[in-house]
Amino acid sequence: MRRGVYTERQTWRDASADARYSIRIAAAALALEGRPIFSHESALRLLDLPSLAPWPEEIHLIAERRTGGRSQLDIRRHCLGLECVPTTVVDRLTCTTPARSAIDIALTRSFDAAVVVADAVLARDSGAGDQMLDIMAGLGSRYRGISKVWRAFQFADGRAESPGETLSRIEMARLGFVPPQLQVPVRDRQGLIGRLDFCWPDLGIGGEFDGRGKYLEDRYTRGRTAAEIVIEEKERENRMRRQLTGFARWDTQDLRNPARFAQILRDAGVPFASRGA
Repeated sequence: MRRGVYTERQTWRDASADARYSIRIAAAALALEGRPIFSHESALRLLDLPSLAPWPEEIHLIAERRTGGRSQLDIRRHCLGLECVPTTVVDRLTCTTPARSAIDIALTRSFDAAVVVADAVLARDSGAGDQMLDIMAGLGSRYRGISKVWRAFQFADGRAESPGETLSRIEMARLGFVPPQLQVPVRDRQGLIGRLDFCWPDLGIGGEFDGRGKYLEDRYTRGRTAAEIVIEEKERENRMRRQLTGFARWDTQDLRNPARFAQILRDAGVPFASRGA
């Protein structure tokens, strides 16, 4: 993995993309002097937060402004100073806190990437919003890129339950649709059916992002097979539809095609916020 640091060949072959990047971070920690502070995507991986882009080749570190040294090979040092960099320890490795990691991503990556991380951080800890504000106040209004951070955090919403839901909300805004409410409970005579990812209650319209996670991740499957989940989802959707005047469902491929996504929303009856959008 690095000079003097090895892993078993089969372990590497069997590892997922997430696991491979974790292994590379651990290898860097063993090879680097002192106590490195992992940041940016490296912090996201340690904190089990999502990254919009695939994990990079580089290992990211926060360093002192003057004594941080240079970036070398696959080590990227961000010489930002440590005075406004709160840290946490994960598996004996030090990294920036979730709130600070979200800010670093917002400062250096796209709006979409920033909101994906900010949503996930707020979903995990509602108090992270105040932490972000404190860090941003320490950076100051003239800090380069701070306007990008404010824009992303004003849009962020901790009720989003996946990157797909976050990207759906972003694309709705770009296309000019009326903003939805998130995670709205729907009931019928039998009781609670479930929560809609997106809802326009005044119009009786609901929408859901159909991600692969509900068929693969333990927190969603709860021991059920994919076939069982499909059947339950269909029954749930049928009950939902009977309580709504319009319903839309889309997946990642739909999001990658703005025209198709817009048509799905229009077919369900979701209106535009204004004619000029």
